[in-house]
Amino acid sequence: MNIPTLEDIKKNLKEMTRPLKIKELAKRMGIRQEDYPSFRRMVKEAISAGQLVKARGGRLITEPKKGFVQGKLVMARAGHGFVIPANKSGEIYISPRDLGGALHGEEVKLIIKDTRAGKNREGKVVGVIDREKGRLVGHLYKSRYGMYILPNDPHYKGNIEVDNPRGLTLNENLIVTIRLYPWEASFLPPRGQVEEVLGQAGSPGVDIDSLVISHGLPREFDSGVKPELAKIRRAIPKRELARRRDLRDLLVFTIDPVDAKDHDDAISLEPLKGGNVRLGVHIADVSHYVCEGMTLDREAHVRGNSVYLVDRVIPMLPEKLSSDICSLVEGEDRLTLSFIAELDSQAKVISWEFVESVIQSKASLNYDEVQAYFDKQGKSRIDTKSGKTLDQMLKLSQVFRGQRLEKGSLDFDLPEPTIHLDDEGHVLDIFIQARMPSHQVVEEFMLLANRYAASYLGGQGAPILYRVHPKPDKEKIEIFGALLREMGYDFSFRGEVTPKKLQRVLEVVKGKPEESFVEVILLRSLAKAVYQPENIGHFGLAFPIYTHFTSPIRRYPDLLVHRMLKLLLNRELTSEIISDVASTLKATGAHCTATEIAADEAERDSIKIKQLEFLSERVGGVFDGIVSGVVRPGIFVALAATMVEGFVPFNSIKDDYFIFEEGKHRAYGRRSGRVFKLGDKVRILVVKVDMENRRADFNLVNPEPEKKTKKKR
Repeated sequence: MNIPTLEDIKKNLKEMTRPLKIKELAKRMGIRQEDYPSFRRMVKEAISAGQLVKARGGRLITEPKKGFVQGKLVMARAGHGFVIPANKSGEIYISPRDLGGALHGEEVKLIIKDTRAGKNREGKVVGVIDREKGRLVGHLYKSRYGMYILPNDPHYKGNIEVDNPRGLTLNENLIVTIRLYPWEASFLPPRGQVEEVLGQAGSPGVDIDSLVISHGLPREFDSGVKPELAKIRRAIPKRELARRRDLRDLLVFTIDPVDAKDHDDAISLEPLKGGNVRLGVHIADVSHYVCEGMTLDREAHVRGNSVYLVDRVIPMLPEKLSSDICSLVEGEDRLTLSFIAELDSQAKVISWEFVESVIQSKASLNYDEVQAYFDKQGKSRIDTKSGKTLDQMLKLSQVFRGQRLEKGSLDFDLPEPTIHLDDEGHVLDIFIQARMPSHQVVEEFMLLANRYAASYLGGQGAPILYRVHPKPDKEKIEIFGALLREMGYDFSFRGEVTPKKLQRVLEVVKGKPEESFVEVILLRSLAKAVYQPENIGHFGLAFPIYTHFTSPIRRYPDLLVHRMLKLLLNRELTSEIISDVASTLKATGAHCTATEIAADEAERDSIKIKQLEFLSERVGGVFDGIVSGVVRPGIFVALAATMVEGFVPFNSIKDDYFIFEEGKHRAYGRRSGRVFKLGDKVRILVVKVDMENRRADFNLVNPEPEKKTKKKR
């Protein structure tokens, strides 16, 4: 056998005046007929590995003219993908035939093709950079050729063949986790091995267990956490109490959701002489228990934040801390960092300070009972003194909110579904949780404390992670403006885009059917708020400087801010500490931003799973809904009462052909002239719920008004 090396092949290709096909190259290099299959296989493997490139017409070149591009692959549900290049040069479209066995979320190497897909460049994947993190969850099936899974995450298209080297007992209808084998070649499908059996499909809790693993969320704490937790005592040493400001006689209380277990903020309000008041925002001093260098700290850093799913919380800190020792529970002494501000009758801050303190919460209140008190609905366990304080807090928060909106702060009021489950995890009910004044009381006080923490630390030159929100992309806002005009609103975004201009949009659409959809589109048009050590302000809140200080139990950046505050308060912040912290802060900010995004995605997915489960028991039911999206094949409809979303294909509407107007986000019937656009009210029939692909199919009920016919004489 006389097979040349890859280097010989590359050398011959470089010597050619024009690219050659495989057969032409074989002839040029004198490959014998019996050796040609092996030669061809070698060339194909080199192409798959990105060592050779197949150009137009099947001709071979050593490397593409434009070089290789590296980036992250994001899969669309339609089966194609987009690569977001590391150099941020614009999205690259990848057709299903050019994915080369790559999967959603993987870092890939690709070549740019000469063709384009609309406005986007088109590419072809020639390699997967890393598949070490390739763990998937799916529904196990068997065929005569072996076992395979259908991944639960709809971003992953197609079946994945699996082996069972551990000899696990496997049957159809199981939900399993698999570990993908390293990427082999672009012409081979992805394969893996079964690692763990989660349980039977449809069993209680298995759906969310699958979600946790699919999103790469942690399930257990590092073993090094246990001995550190064992050393932490619930009782506060007298020496620690003596050096702190004692605020235990203050009327302090927490206001949280009904099912909250981690209470990391409490509030107080005292009347002063002359009509002034003293506001206190008291935050759990987690940094007293979780010190830099501890396994607890490393674990909190890796997690970045707590994750709130529909049936569970994945905490950033173990429950001994998050739900007990650090939590500001009623009737217990707790260590805190307090922001204390004196305000005049116009709610202007006269003086302020941060102090290490100790408090005792007098009541653990929830939003519902506080709102019921505000609305004077029935008897309340809130006593007269606490009630009077709450009334003053409500007035103060309304002034703060008015001041914030006056400066242009964007105030979104998106409806959020609340899901009630039984003990086994089955959905009992779904309803929309309205944003109440009781929420706003806490929200406004936290915003104030966060602003002053950022201002104080920034003014002292302390290295911290700011919570920043960049200005929006001008082009995206112009597209948003064009959409508004198609909906009948005339807004101009000429010149600089300011929060005031966008705030005007929210004011005009408030209370109208399309309000929530305009807010969603605006949110998508804005940049993502991130953590970084450089302050550029917060566009959405219209704050020149801002950080996160008020939730150290569930957010790691807040814990870092607490450490800096305590170093400043105790005059222990040295140039060496500043240098050491600053050197790692940028990477920490990027990591915490990434964990926050992952947590948000997992939370949304967990809600959608339970929404679809709720809907699956109502197939055949008729519901009122609102058009939440318009695409070429049909319309998305969100049910008015539960926000469960489904799809109505246009081909299900008989005797009409619908034309999609892409730039206008609407479609109209060629025969009937009926128009579908965002915010339209419709009535639908639930036809099918597909839990595996996480989608629901609807049909319209009475898709068009009946035509009146003249009666015959």
